[in-house]
Amino acid sequence: MLMCLRPSLRSFQQACLLVALACLAGCATPPSAPKLPLEQETHWQGKLSLKVYSKPVQALAANFDLQGRPTKGELVLTSPLGTTLARMQWDTDFATLTANGEQKNFNSLQELVRQAIGSDLPVASLFAWLQGRDDAAPGWQVDLKDLENGRIQAHHIEAVEAELKIILER
Repeated sequence: MLMCLRPSLRSFQQACLLVALACLAGCATPPSAPKLPLEQETHWQGKLSLKVYSKPVQALAANFDLQGRPTKGELVLTSPLGTTLARMQWDTDFATLTANGEQKNFNSLQELVRQAIGSDLPVASLFAWLQGRDDAAPGWQVDLKDLENGRIQAHHIEAVEAELKIILER
């Protein structure tokens, strides 16, 4: 689907997909900050990869910096060379995605995610997963067994299959 679009629209949709994927998983507290109890962590950094088994298959990878909560936060995605690919900010009443010099506004984070990948992602569950809680999300299976080593894997098993992998910086 993305392959047949204009290059700028395709890049924007890829950035949206990366943003949505980043919301699926997160990272650990910054190395310089003292370790907080998991329930209080609100800042994660690391790398993520997302593979969506649509036709054609879409695969994306980026570094990310996520701070906040499901109700208010910011996510910045960067390339391995440090170039900002996308910046997403959200609050309870809006979500904004800035990518490729364009800004798109949405009524909610969930709407942004839905538009970006054509499916709902369990944003609240993702934040719980980042905090080490195995929060159930319909259609999703999460593997937190390697969280101690900074790794999270989530798999969407309904509709369009997707695979998310996160490596947290510790």
